[in-house]
Amino acid sequence: MNLRQIEAFRSVMRLGSMTAAAEALYTSQPNVSRLIAQLELSTGLKLFERAGVRLIPTKEGSAFFQEVERAYVGLDSLRQSAKNIRNLGTGRLRIAAVPSTGLTLIPQVIKHFVETHPELTVSLHMNASPTVVQWVQSQFCDLGVVVQPSDAGPLETLLITQLRAVCVLPPGHRLAVQELITAQDLHGENFVSLCHGDGTREQMDKVFENAGVERKLVVEGQYSAINCEMVASGMGAALVSPNVAQDFLHKGITIHRFEPELLFPVYVVTPAASGQTPLARQFIQALREHYETEFPR
Repeated sequence: MNLRQIEAFRSVMRLGSMTAAAEALYTSQPNVSRLIAQLELSTGLKLFERAGVRLIPTKEGSAFFQEVERAYVGLDSLRQSAKNIRNLGTGRLRIAAVPSTGLTLIPQVIKHFVETHPELTVSLHMNASPTVVQWVQSQFCDLGVVVQPSDAGPLETLLITQLRAVCVLPPGHRLAVQELITAQDLHGENFVSLCHGDGTREQMDKVFENAGVERKLVVEGQYSAINCEMVASGMGAALVSPNVAQDFLHKGITIHRFEPELLFPVYVVTPAASGQTPLARQFIQALREHYETEFPR
């Protein structure tokens, strides 16, 4: 498989015929046909059904085309990055984050950051901690905000803050009158938990285990934002990061201090110091200052 074969296939799929593809590629129709045949041979896929002079993409061909288009989106992104660097000079900052920060706090930091860097282009990508780490390792992103920095390999890991978990309750819950919720208060209560495999879930389970408390685990969610949504719908109580909880106050949930202490750490992973961009260092400082202002210890 080579780039010329992929270009021929993509042109046929986009333009609908080998003749049109040949014109777009400044080559002959037989050459396009040969390239397609070579691509089918190298991939082991039947990409088209031939119906006279017409070409009809097979299911395999359509699926392969989707993957090709994803690859070309990456190339288009490179072209746009080059244009930004050429035209703007200051380039682009690519940030990856877990949803607990990417959906709530980081957009606020970005807003203030671009006000002081008006020619900067910022992109924000979200996924679970392991994927965020992979994106930074591959240099797809300049920095990543995670809650679990394990397997960061050669990356530099910085602890930005540790947020004390709060208990969120559904509207009208019997415990809503209490300012402080303890582990014992949640004995026998319906509980919305993080999924297994999340490091905070393990710490959370240990807190209740040490207190001899049994909760009714009615549902699990991968992210705190999902769990807050389920709490708002009345499915049970949850322990979440305070920055996530605040975004759901308009849905009628109540937020309470929780004991014993359970911490949600926030880390930033970056390439080794020598590989950090000045913009990345400035953004990390802005992020740290935002946490210190909004969630003082």
